[in-house]
Amino acid sequence: RLRERNLRFRTDVSSRKESSPVDEFASRHYPVQENMRFQKRSWIVERLGWLVLTVIAVVGLTGAFGNGPASWAHATGGALSVTYERFQRATRTSSFVFDLGPGGAGERTLHLCAPFQRDFEFTSIQPPPSRSKTDRDGIDLTFAAPPGAAGRVVIWAHARSYGLSRIIASLDGGPAAAFWVFAYP
Repeated sequence: RLRERNLRFRTDVSSRKESSPVDEFASRHYPVQENMRFQKRSWIVERLGWLVLTVIAVVGLTGAFGNGPASWAHATGGALSVTYERFQRATRTSSFVFDLGPGGAGERTLHLCAPFQRDFEFTSIQPPPSRSKTDRDGIDLTFAAPPGAAGRVVIWAHARSYGLSRIIASLDGGPAAAFWVFAYP
């Protein structure tokens, strides 16, 4: 009897080897019930998830969510140029560097439009203005400057709200430098 069982086992194993290979992508019912159509869809969703996470990581590394090369920006208007971060966090203080070209007769007036005053809270202004004036149109910051000399004003501020702010700045009533800032929560 033992020999008969062994012979039967050998023939069963050899017949399995000779049969067609198992289709790995066919739904099975034994030993575990599978639905390969559902499984393939799950794999596609999983790979799409990997792709989305990779894109988010790459975009984050470029600076689109804050400090980085995609965030650094520059705007000019006449003798005024502004260097700033295009994408900011509302909880973080950021700098706006205004380079004032040569000109003027002892005083330079930097005008910042109303959205800048409304959307940002000033933390520090370096150098401090000799005088300032606010009205519906925005804020005017007047700085003492040697005649014909260039200057630099750095304003440290953080966003008061989230979203897009369109800002216009001008120097001594000249051409305006327009730029935008997006504040993330």
